Amino acid sequence: MKYFELDTQSQFEEKNLCLAIGNFDGFHKGHISILDTLKKIANQNNLPTAIMSFSPHPREYFENKNENFNIYTKSEKINFLKKYNINIYIEFTFDKNLSELSADQFVKEILINKLNIKNVIVGKDFKFGKNRSGNFQILENYSKENNFNVHLVEAVMLSDGSSKFSSSIIRDNIKNAEMEKVNFALGRPWHIHGTVIEGDKKARKINFPTANIIPGKHILPRKGVYCVEVYIDNEKYLGISNFGKRPTVDGSKVLLETHIFNFNKEIYGNELTVRFLTFIRPEQKFANFDELAKQIKKDIETAKRFHKI
Repeated sequence: MKYFELDTQSQFEEKNLCLAIGNFDGFHKGHISILDTLKKIANQNNLPTAIMSFSPHPREYFENKNENFNIYTKSEKINFLKKYNINIYIEFTFDKNLSELSADQFVKEILINKLNIKNVIVGKDFKFGKNRSGNFQILENYSKENNFNVHLVEAVMLSDGSSKFSSSIIRDNIKNAEMEKVNFALGRPWHIHGTVIEGDKKARKINFPTANIIPGKHILPRKGVYCVEVYIDNEKYLGISNFGKRPTVDGSKVLLETHIFNFNKEIYGNELTVRFLTFIRPEQKFANFDELAKQIKKDIETAKRFHKI
């Protein structure tokens, strides 16, 4: 996959794109519908598939958010697109220059003159241009005069029709530890990926060794204990994780600590993927290590019942 970082001043040499536009944060079921439409249209017209996304996320830019916002890291987003066999990924810098382009300017200067689109695919709620003034109808009007086609993908709704799949709702669900809702919307368990670091080994002293990773630049879940799946070198294991600051041991930084069942290898420096399945309890401070150890035993029993082991 070719990867481009562009802004309003950048040159771009690729031609005749079949382009889907959006933030694609999380690649939930609604996003997958857009990607599938993109690939179908590109294949029918023998054109390269391309994704245009924005960095920072427009909401991060306008709301001046300092907290971790996106559902996945940038590298995970790129890896997902590679696995989905997208040909070109364009990450467009969302800055003052882009934010002040009118809808007409965005179509003419960015889509037509810079990106040379032949087909553009957008979701039903896609808005663009200053004050979000652009919509599907404006794209369609320009397409008739500029030799490109516009394709609208309807929102994918929940089975009861009550709401659509939404990255905003998924972010809220992650913060609230509603992992079943998150995983249903994504079509797979949400995960945190990182490199195993050497910890203080305090959990090992009470016979609960953990693999510890520092979370990346993405949204953080509610602090607490979770049932998880763990992947090391493409091998799947079951386990239990604590996400938080470990108040009983006066922890100062946020860690994801994972106790892997039936596992006894040194994996410092290895890549670890922890997939969140369900929430067990919130993080809490115990009076001493003995009380903590008793609760961990109960948590492990709960997790094993969930895992059916």
